[in-house]
Amino acid sequence: MNAKIKSLLQQVALLVVGSLSASAVLAQAQAQAQAQAQAYPSRPITFIYGYPAGSVSDIAWRSIVQEASKRLGQPIVFENKPGANGRIGLDTVMRAKPDGYTLGNFNNSQLVVSPLIDPKLAIEPGPNYTPIVLGIETYLLMVARQNAPFKNIQELLAYAKANPGKLTAASPGPGTGSHLALAMVSAQTGLDYTMVHYKGAVPAMQGMLAGDIDVMFTDVIAKTYIDSGKIIGLGVSGATRWNLFPGMPTLKEAANLPAFQAMSWQGVLAPPGLPADIVTTLNRAFNEALANAELKARLETAGWSIRGGTAQEAATLIRSETDVYRPIVKAANIKLD
Repeated sequence: MNAKIKSLLQQVALLVVGSLSASAVLAQAQAQAQAQAQAYPSRPITFIYGYPAGSVSDIAWRSIVQEASKRLGQPIVFENKPGANGRIGLDTVMRAKPDGYTLGNFNNSQLVVSPLIDPKLAIEPGPNYTPIVLGIETYLLMVARQNAPFKNIQELLAYAKANPGKLTAASPGPGTGSHLALAMVSAQTGLDYTMVHYKGAVPAMQGMLAGDIDVMFTDVIAKTYIDSGKIIGLGVSGATRWNLFPGMPTLKEAANLPAFQAMSWQGVLAPPGLPADIVTTLNRAFNEALANAELKARLETAGWSIRGGTAQEAATLIRSETDVYRPIVKAANIKLD
C-alpha cells in the first residue's frame, strides 16, 4: 500500500475513534447529571434559622424540618444563625450555592418590612431568593399593662384622645410585626402614642410587666400573663377570633376596623436560581410535613395555623403584602435605626 494512503487511513481511523470516545464521554456525563438530578437529595441539607434557639418559632421549625427530612430521605441539619433581626441568616442563604442543600426560614418582617425601611435591602422573590413554601402563621395580640387606665380598645382610644402624647407603646424593634401592627391601628384610628423600641420580644414584655409601657402587640407568649391577670388582653389582630383566646374580640369587632388584619407568617426559602425540579421536590416534602396530623395538632396547640401551598403562592403573598405595608411604613415614617 502506498505510504501516503496508509498514513491518511490511520489519521481517519484516529479521528473516528476520538469522535466515538468523545461521544461516549459526553453520554456518560449526561447520564451522571441525570442520575444526580434524580437522586436529589443525596446528602444532608442545612436549614438556617436566623434567630436564637428556644423561641416558640424555633421550636416549631425544628419540628417541621424534622418531619420534612423523613419525606426527603436525608437529614436536615438545623443551624441557628442569629443577628441583625434575622438578616445574617437570610444573607447566608441568599449567598449559598443554588443546589438545594442550603435552605432557610423567612418571615414577613424580613421579606416585606425590612426592604421597605432599609434602602440597602432591595430584595425580591426570584432575583434574590427562591420561595419554597409558606409554612405557618399566627395572630398578634394587643395587650396592656395590668394597671392601665383602660380595659378595652374603646377605652384605650378614648384615653389616648384625652391625653395626647401620654400613651406609650412597645415593640421588639423597628419594622417588626408588632411595630407595624401599631402603625396600622394608628393609621385607621388616629391613635396617638410614643413608641419605645426594645431589643427583642422578651425585653419588651418585661417592660410591660414592670409597668413601664402601656400597650404593645405580642404573640402567644402573652397567654400565661393574660391567664394569670398580669397583663390585659385587648384584642386579636386576625380576621377571626383565636381559638386560644375565644373570649377576646378581634380588633375588627372591638374597634370597628373592618380593614384591620395583621398576621405574622413564616416559610421556607432557598438561594436564587434553584432549579425548578428541586423547588418541586422541596415544596412537596414540606407540604406533606405540614399535613402530618400529629405535627399539625402540636403546632395548633402552640398557637400556629398551617399555611402550605405552592412556591408561587408564597411569592405572590410576599409581593401583595409589600404593597399593603408600603403606605403604612411611609405614613408612620418608619426607618431603620
